[in-house]
Amino acid sequence: MNRKKQRRAMRILWLCIAVIALCVAGALALLLPVPEAETVQIPGPRGSIPATVQMPSKLSRAGKVPVVVLCHGFTGNRGGDGHFVPLADDLAEAGIATVRLDFAGCGDSTEPYTEYTLGNMAADVNAAITWMAREYGADGPAALVGHSMGGRLASLYPEISARQGYAPVSALVLWSPANGTGLQGLEFLNIEDFSQVEAVAGEAKANGKAGTKWGVEISGTFVEEMEQSDPNAALREAGLPVLLTYSGQDTVLSANTIAETEAAVSSLPGSTVLTEPFAEGNHNYQNEDAAVNAQLDADLRSATTEFVSAALR
Repeated sequence: MNRKKQRRAMRILWLCIAVIALCVAGALALLLPVPEAETVQIPGPRGSIPATVQMPSKLSRAGKVPVVVLCHGFTGNRGGDGHFVPLADDLAEAGIATVRLDFAGCGDSTEPYTEYTLGNMAADVNAAITWMAREYGADGPAALVGHSMGGRLASLYPEISARQGYAPVSALVLWSPANGTGLQGLEFLNIEDFSQVEAVAGEAKANGKAGTKWGVEISGTFVEEMEQSDPNAALREAGLPVLLTYSGQDTVLSANTIAETEAAVSSLPGSTVLTEPFAEGNHNYQNEDAAVNAQLDADLRSATTEFVSAALR
C-alpha cells in the first residue's frame, strides 16, 4: 500500500473511531440522565431548612462537583419567581449541583417571618453548602445566586463568612440586589415615601417587630442589620467575580441604588454588569407578554449559567 492510500485509510479509521466515541457518549448520556430534583430538610442552626437539591448526572461530573446556592428575595420562596427550577436544570446539565432554600418565614418554612434576618439567612447558606458537601459529595467551589434581598445577602455573605468562619464562596450572581447602603436597602417597603420606611423601621426597633405593606412583620434585628450593612462596600472588599443584572422596569429599587451597585461591580476584576437583555422586565424579570416573559427567563438563565460555569471551573 502506498503512502497516499495509507493516509486515506488512517483518516477513515480515525473518523470511524470518532463516530463510535460519539455514539458511546450518547448512549451513556441516556443511561445517566440528570437525576430528579429532591425535596430535602437541611439541618440548620435553628432547625430544619426546607430545600430542593438538584444534582448533575454522573457523566457530567469531573473531579469535585461545584455547588450553587439559590437565594430568593423578600417574601419569596425557593421557586425564585419561576426562574430557579429551570436554572437548576441548566446548571445540572453543566455539571453543577444546586440547592435552593426557603428562608425563615418563606415557602415551606415553619418559622415566623420575624426570623427572616440577614444573619439567619447567612447561617442557612453556610449550612446548605456544608451539608451538600457531606451528603451529596458536592465539595467543589461554591457560588451564590441571589435575587433582590437574596442578592443583598449574597453581597454580604463573604464578609459574614470571614467573620463567622462559614464556608467560603468563589463567585456571586446578583439579580437586582437590594443593595442600598444601610436603611436605604429597605426602600422597597415604600419606594414613593422613604419617611414611611423610616417609620416602619423605628417601630420595629422600638417594639421588636413591625408590619409592612407586603403582609409580613419584620423584626428589629433585621432592621438593625440593614442599618449596619453596606453590601457594595462588602463586594469591593471581597473582590470576587460578580455577575450583576438589573431590569429596565424595576419599580421597587431606586435609580441611585442601581447606579451605585453597578459602579461597585464594574470596579471588580472578572465581573460583568448586564442590563440590556432585561430592558422590558420588571423587578422579578417578568413581563405580561408571554413571548417577552419567556425570553427574559431564557436570557437570565443563560447569562447566569455561562458566568457560573466559567467562574467555578
